[in-house]
Amino acid sequence: MFFHRKGVWLATCTILAGCGIGYFWPKPAAEAALKPLPAPALVSMVTATVQALPVVLTTQGHVVPLNQVDIQSQITGTVKTVAFKEGDFVKKGQLLFTLDDASQRAAYNHALAAVGESQALLVKAQHDLDRSRALKAKNYISMSDWDTLQSALQQYQAQLKAAQEDVRTADVNLGYTRIYAPVDGKTGALNIHPGSLVQPGSTLPLVTLIQFDPIGMSFTLPEQDLSPVLRAQMKSQVTIWVQNASGKRVAGTLDFIDNSVSTDSGTIALKARFNNVDMQLWPGMYQSITVDAGTTPDAVVLPPQAVQNGPDGHFVYVIGSQNHASVQPVNLLRVQQQLAVVSGLQQGTQVINEGANNLRPGMTVKIANHSPTGVAH
Repeated sequence: MFFHRKGVWLATCTILAGCGIGYFWPKPAAEAALKPLPAPALVSMVTATVQALPVVLTTQGHVVPLNQVDIQSQITGTVKTVAFKEGDFVKKGQLLFTLDDASQRAAYNHALAAVGESQALLVKAQHDLDRSRALKAKNYISMSDWDTLQSALQQYQAQLKAAQEDVRTADVNLGYTRIYAPVDGKTGALNIHPGSLVQPGSTLPLVTLIQFDPIGMSFTLPEQDLSPVLRAQMKSQVTIWVQNASGKRVAGTLDFIDNSVSTDSGTIALKARFNNVDMQLWPGMYQSITVDAGTTPDAVVLPPQAVQNGPDGHFVYVIGSQNHASVQPVNLLRVQQQLAVVSGLQQGTQVINEGANNLRPGMTVKIANHSPTGVAH
């Protein structure tokens, strides 16, 4: 009887405990049903518009010389004089160096003497042949002697020609003892001084001469900017703008476009030419560069904040069914005048503007207001 009552008591406690657990334990399904849904994200809309827009590209670059010459000696010799101060601006054809010319002048004089000797021998050979021509007509001279006279004449003719070539060679070598500036430019640091021995092919130039006017500008552009530059170049000169050392904005012209895009950086190299009479642009100077590449007549524009950047590239948010945000991929061509120029988007497409930074694809949105145009006024 005792055991029976004990069993009933245990069963009753178990049932009560189960009821208590069931009462106090949370019910996920019920709570989820009662939990309020998140409020839709508040956004504003903007419409993609098309307008004519100047193509203004910005980049960075460096001033580079269009002509840089390492002055070398063409012969082995000793420097006699330096006709300028290092750092001087020099003119094309201006004397820079003289070398000791004693051996070259002696070789030149020797070659001149050889020409005189050959001329004398040639005159005598011609005289002997002319005098023997009358004897040959009377058979007073053998054919063997006649042939000898003709051969002597031809020999001295060739000898004179060779001697004249030696004079020209000696004259060239003598000229190499005077070194002139091949272009207008500014000299750098001197690597030699009077008494220095110089020779052809030296790894160290006598001096480096850099042309300052005109001067060049080297820079790169992303590959997507190549097309507008090429289109503008077909119509007229492409203007490049920089700021010189005095802070003045100066214009140059596009002078060179490389023949391939770098596969490593996705950029292409370009050069511009600038007049530099006032010497305000110096090689090596870092420059912010503006490229005027004409006008795009049908640029699709949006506020920059409407364009997002993700792992797969740039995109905008559009509103799909049930007010859910969905992704529309675009190509961001450039940002200028507080406008994002894009491709891959039709004119009139409504995209999310304010609030786009906080969205995720599929989120529910609520439109707060609607801006009728993508252009900021």
